[in-house]
Amino acid sequence: MGERCHSDAPLDIISIGNEEHLISRLPKECKIGSISLDENDDDYPVPRPGMIFRSEAEARLYYTKYADQMGFSVKTRTSKRGGEGKVKYLILVCSERSRTAIDESKKQYCTARINLTLRKDGTYQISAVTLGHNHELGSQRITIEMKCIRKLDPEVIDMGVKKISEQNNCGNYLQIERHWIRENGDGDALQKYLVRMQEQDRNFFYAVDLDDMFSAKNVFWSDGRSRAAYESFGDVVTVDTTCLSNHYKVPLVTFIGVNHHGQSVLFGCGLLSSDDSESFAWLFESLLHCMSGVPPQGIVTDHCCRAMQKALDTVYPSIRHRWCLSNIMEKLPQLIHEYANCKSLRDRMHSVVYDTPTTDEFEGKWKRIVEDFGLKDNKWLKELFLERHRWAPSFVRGGFWAGMCTNPQSESRHAIFDGFINQQTTLKQFVDQYNNALQYKAEKEYIADIHSSSNSQTCVTKSPLERQFQSAYTHAKFLEVQREFVGKADCNVFVACEDGSICRYNVIEDMITEDKPKESVVEVIYNREDCDIKCNCRLFELRGILCRHSLAVLSQERVKEVPCKYILDRWKKNILRKHVCIKTSYGVVHFEPQVQRFDLLCKQFNSIAAAAAEFEGTSSFVKDTLCNLKEKLDSWTSLSISSSLVDVEKHNNMIH
Repeated sequence: MGERCHSDAPLDIISIGNEEHLISRLPKECKIGSISLDENDDDYPVPRPGMIFRSEAEARLYYTKYADQMGFSVKTRTSKRGGEGKVKYLILVCSERSRTAIDESKKQYCTARINLTLRKDGTYQISAVTLGHNHELGSQRITIEMKCIRKLDPEVIDMGVKKISEQNNCGNYLQIERHWIRENGDGDALQKYLVRMQEQDRNFFYAVDLDDMFSAKNVFWSDGRSRAAYESFGDVVTVDTTCLSNHYKVPLVTFIGVNHHGQSVLFGCGLLSSDDSESFAWLFESLLHCMSGVPPQGIVTDHCCRAMQKALDTVYPSIRHRWCLSNIMEKLPQLIHEYANCKSLRDRMHSVVYDTPTTDEFEGKWKRIVEDFGLKDNKWLKELFLERHRWAPSFVRGGFWAGMCTNPQSESRHAIFDGFINQQTTLKQFVDQYNNALQYKAEKEYIADIHSSSNSQTCVTKSPLERQFQSAYTHAKFLEVQREFVGKADCNVFVACEDGSICRYNVIEDMITEDKPKESVVEVIYNREDCDIKCNCRLFELRGILCRHSLAVLSQERVKEVPCKYILDRWKKNILRKHVCIKTSYGVVHFEPQVQRFDLLCKQFNSIAAAAAEFEGTSSFVKDTLCNLKEKLDSWTSLSISSSLVDVEKHNNMIH
């Protein structure tokens, strides 16, 4: 099937049987597909049951345009998602609330609405309509977005005033721009939140980007715990722009990583008045400044945001950047559902993305799919293939991505605020929910820490290597390693050649691809002198997990202990991490005594530093004393952890 048409077009209604379809008046040479509604057309039909839309976005756009035409605004009252994350049921309503005749102190929502349901073919159908309003309709609404102003007058943007504040009170200049203020009190709530957080958390950081009228264009902030977590887990950062792309009331951007359990962890938040490259560049600069000038090693972003790409090239020109694979694969069914044999096409695409270990194999299979399904003119797939080095797993294996969005098992966006924010949440409601969301995440991490330290997962083999990972890694990461030990049984090892201490192995792995047996051959190079091992599947480089092929070779070589360089501190369970000790406005009750002790010691160290800094001799004395003290503490801590591990092992043996 040919390329979809994205040209603007007015709408018509045609009747097919008992159903009415909303279609566009398109040129004959352009095949019907997803359309963009003409923003200048003021003739949108009255909604009626039976009207069908090709997507949720098209249905929302239609009803919004109709509402503008009639003089009211729209909000989402109810929505329900299915197992695949797609909205199955949706109610769009008039957002007006009017005072009741019985009690003027109370307000009730307008009754005008449309009910939409998801059909089996992926389209949306209006199942019920209420046209009557309980209030007077205004004239056609005009919505002014800041991004429109920037397009009309770019010179004004260049005159913007930028100010970064880490400790100063922002109350004198924090005025949220008009398009942010969806509900009364948003700007005041954010101002009070920033001031309150700074009072409660001395490590709290915020930055405000001002325009030439001293109004806030963009805001960034990060609390003390998030900044400390960045020190441990900030090697890979995902920039989540879901709220921007889905038009939430809160224009939120979050910087997210994964901790030692593979759980999401927040590094910082931003509120953007526009999704242009200048705003993103300011946001990335603020993150860099917040994290003491230490950039992440890799960044994961939405593939659709070109403005973000430009900003990254400006602020972080040398770091690795890739697109979120799960975001791409989630869009795939929507973009191919009109093609013949779309299920077969989806399965083939899934296989070529996840089951091709080499770049040559990926390119060959992709080209065959394009030929078999006649996709040569599909611009979206063309773009994906041209930028394959930014998202395809076989191309990004050269860098560490901490397991974020690189395989079918980790295709979540690690969203921090799921369940705490939706499209109708106001800024005032969001700042009220912020601490609740982060406390929930902190408690989840604490529970996982307790489970990992108090008991051990059962080994599935007799290998001493597996027991080594069992004692070192958190439960979540040990289970990932265990899958490789189980997969090792499908690997057959053959010596290809030997050159002194270096031995090259061919490892043949039995696999099932598309319900058919298959053999995959990878090369593993092992150095017997320094126990250095390297597999061209590059799983360790990608996720920090030693692969089944390397484990098979180590087993063949009769290695009884994995070198320390292959057991990453990032995934270890018995490491004291700074962020759990940071005092914040949220946190885990269990850690309160430890947090209080940490805060007290920091204050005492500050007073010692102030006294010692006056002279070179006293400064050197304090530094040497602290180094000796650190060595003694490390030794004492190691003994304490070893003692606790012995107790845990005894406990587990008694249980089993």
